[in-house]
Amino acid sequence: MLDDTIGFFEFLRYETKSLRDENVILKDDFLEIIPKSTKIKQASKLKKSEITKKFEDFSKNLDRTLFVKNTKDEITDIKWTRIDDFCKLLRLIERSDERKIRWALYQIFTSGKTKISKQNINELLQDFKIKNLDKILAKIIKTETLSGLDATYDGKNFIINHNSNDKLVSHYLVDAVEESSRRSPGELEEEILDLIDEGSYSNQEISQSLLLDEGLVSRTISKLRDQDKIILSSFGQRGARYFTTNCDNCPFGTTKASCRKEAISYIASAFAQDFDLDLSANDFESVETNQALLKIKRIVMMARKEKNTKLERNLGENLDNLLSKVVDKFTEIETPDKKSLSVPDIKIEITQNISKLPMLYQLGLKKGARGGIHLMDEMLHLASKSIKKEDRLKIKKHALGETNKFLKNIGLDKKDS
Repeated sequence: MLDDTIGFFEFLRYETKSLRDENVILKDDFLEIIPKSTKIKQASKLKKSEITKKFEDFSKNLDRTLFVKNTKDEITDIKWTRIDDFCKLLRLIERSDERKIRWALYQIFTSGKTKISKQNINELLQDFKIKNLDKILAKIIKTETLSGLDATYDGKNFIINHNSNDKLVSHYLVDAVEESSRRSPGELEEEILDLIDEGSYSNQEISQSLLLDEGLVSRTISKLRDQDKIILSSFGQRGARYFTTNCDNCPFGTTKASCRKEAISYIASAFAQDFDLDLSANDFESVETNQALLKIKRIVMMARKEKNTKLERNLGENLDNLLSKVVDKFTEIETPDKKSLSVPDIKIEITQNISKLPMLYQLGLKKGARGGIHLMDEMLHLASKSIKKEDRLKIKKHALGETNKFLKNIGLDKKDS
């Protein structure tokens, strides 16, 4: 990146259209157009001998890395797609300190060192201004050890507990160097539109949902806005902007009315077949947007999938275990003093971290909380002879208050009377 290499790669990517149909290309053909290049630094000012030497050195490197076959007068077997992808990768590395550090870690590891000091990394990257090295190394450790990398970082040394010829290490360290997506621009736009057609998403949420570089998402969103395919839906915390599809200029070529009618028809039909429950248009009046209707349709569609296969049973059991861990971690029950057991004063402490649970799981918690209140009501009614009326009211008021706090912290407003 610090020499002419990236310039020559961009020259091959952007300025060789006239040569790309040839299987065998004379070096003279390249040398003839290099002086006109806008990608190679000061190409027009270089002497022919300087251009020849630089291009020859570059060609040898390409041959060594199996991008081409280099002979004295010709370049053959050119892997144009690989060259284009690697050129993009170089620019990604150039813009990201984490990608530079991952590359450095892997280069040092493959040289035989499994205990890599910060000094080793700084020496390899001495020509770059790397910020927050400690923070980035800690992030890499946190991310990759969860995926299976056996490594530690103690603030001084990054220790990789794998043999230096273990090919899995390259996946842990280098895969993230490459752009998350190899989708074409058209595929990217289609995936983003499919996603936000069932809700409103910020750039960051799109990036996380589709595993895309946030800069790439931002550029694609700008393009879709320019084409009037999406609209700004709302603003979130810290000025985050949320986008959804434009129903008045549907990117999928349908009308607002027909889209809504089709979604309601599918949902109503599914409820009639699966639950013997008749829904009417009135049941959907409070659903303000087509995007929300399409999301409901998707959820209903997925709910109809067979759940009794071996894979689905295993999925259900493990998802239940994982989500239960979250609830247990962020739910703390304060037990009352034994001396005041006449009217229990049990408090449930819920932190707002629990609001990040999936929406359907939250709705299950909401239904369970409301069911608990109704069950308690019945039990208090049955115990009316043994518990004073004022104590029953105090218990119910306290339970409702704790339930409201619980539902607020999981991200659902509670409206009980």
